[in-house]
Amino acid sequence: MNDLSQHVPIHHPRTASRVFSGEAVIITPAENMVRMLNPVGSRIWELADGTRTLEEIAAALTAEFEIDLPQARASVAAFVEELIGKGLLAWA
Repeated sequence: MNDLSQHVPIHHPRTASRVFSGEAVIITPAENMVRMLNPVGSRIWELADGTRTLEEIAAALTAEFEIDLPQARASVAAFVEELIGKGLLAWA
Protein backbone atom coordinates (compact mmCIF):
# COMPACT_ATOMS: atom_id res chain seq x y z
CA MET A 1 0.00 0.00 0.00
CA ASN A 2 1.24 3.50 -0.74
CA ASP A 3 1.92 5.79 2.19
CA LEU A 4 -1.32 7.72 2.38
CA SER A 5 -0.63 9.29 5.78
CA GLN A 6 -0.35 12.82 4.40
CA HIS A 7 -3.38 12.57 2.10
CA VAL A 8 -6.40 14.67 3.04
CA PRO A 9 -9.85 13.08 2.64
CA ILE A 10 -12.98 15.16 2.14
CA HIS A 11 -16.68 14.36 1.78
CA HIS A 12 -17.58 13.72 -1.84
CA PRO A 13 -19.72 16.60 -3.16
CA ARG A 14 -22.43 14.09 -4.23
CA THR A 15 -23.14 13.22 -0.60
CA ALA A 16 -25.20 14.76 2.15
CA SER A 17 -24.77 13.76 5.77
CA ARG A 18 -25.80 14.38 9.33
CA VAL A 19 -24.51 12.98 12.61
CA PHE A 20 -27.18 11.98 15.12
CA SER A 21 -26.16 10.79 18.58
CA GLY A 22 -22.65 9.99 17.37
CA GLU A 23 -23.74 8.02 14.29
CA ALA A 24 -23.32 9.43 10.79
CA VAL A 25 -26.08 9.04 8.23
CA ILE A 26 -24.77 9.52 4.68
CA ILE A 27 -27.08 10.00 1.73
CA THR A 28 -26.13 9.72 -1.92
CA PRO A 29 -29.17 11.19 -3.68
CA ALA A 30 -28.08 10.09 -7.17
CA GLU A 31 -28.24 6.42 -6.12
CA ASN A 32 -31.01 6.96 -3.57
CA MET A 33 -28.77 5.27 -0.95
CA VAL A 34 -28.65 5.86 2.79
CA ARG A 35 -25.76 4.51 4.84
CA MET A 36 -25.24 4.57 8.60
CA LEU A 37 -21.81 4.35 10.21
CA ASN A 38 -20.84 2.98 13.61
CA PRO A 39 -19.41 5.42 16.20
CA VAL A 40 -15.76 5.00 15.10
CA GLY A 41 -16.65 5.24 11.41
CA SER A 42 -18.81 8.25 12.20
CA ARG A 43 -15.92 9.97 13.96
CA ILE A 44 -13.64 9.30 10.97
CA TRP A 45 -16.37 10.75 8.74
CA GLU A 46 -16.56 13.89 10.90
CA LEU A 47 -12.78 14.31 10.88
CA ALA A 48 -12.55 13.78 7.09
CA ASP A 49 -13.52 17.38 6.44
CA GLY A 50 -10.77 18.32 4.02
CA THR A 51 -8.56 19.93 6.68
CA ARG A 52 -6.90 16.87 8.26
CA THR A 53 -4.49 14.29 6.93
CA LEU A 54 -5.01 10.58 7.55
CA GLU A 55 -2.20 10.81 10.13
CA GLU A 56 -4.04 13.59 11.99
CA ILE A 57 -7.29 11.61 11.90
CA ALA A 58 -5.51 8.52 13.28
CA ALA A 59 -3.93 10.62 16.06
CA ALA A 60 -7.35 12.02 17.00
CA LEU A 61 -8.79 8.50 17.24
CA THR A 62 -6.02 7.38 19.59
CA ALA A 63 -6.94 10.26 21.90
CA GLU A 64 -10.67 9.49 21.80
CA PHE A 65 -10.82 5.68 21.63
CA GLU A 66 -8.78 2.88 23.17
CA ILE A 67 -6.63 2.23 20.13
CA ASP A 68 -2.90 2.52 19.54
CA LEU A 69 -1.47 4.66 16.75
CA PRO A 70 -0.31 1.87 14.39
CA GLN A 71 -3.75 0.21 14.60
CA ALA A 72 -5.49 3.57 14.14
CA ARG A 73 -3.37 4.35 11.06
CA ALA A 74 -4.24 1.02 9.44
CA SER A 75 -7.94 1.28 10.31
CA VAL A 76 -8.27 4.87 9.09
CA ALA A 77 -6.46 4.15 5.82
CA ALA A 78 -8.57 1.05 5.10
CA PHE A 79 -11.86 2.73 6.02
CA VAL A 80 -11.15 5.89 4.02
CA GLU A 81 -10.13 3.84 0.97
CA GLU A 82 -13.38 1.86 1.31
CA LEU A 83 -15.44 5.06 1.43
CA ILE A 84 -13.54 6.48 -1.54
CA GLY A 85 -14.31 3.28 -3.44
CA LYS A 86 -18.00 3.78 -2.67
CA GLY A 87 -17.89 7.41 -3.82
CA LEU A 88 -18.54 8.82 -0.34
CA LEU A 89 -15.13 10.42 0.21
CA ALA A 90 -12.58 11.91 -2.18
CA TRP A 91 -9.04 13.22 -1.85
CA ALA A 92 -8.89 16.98 -1.28
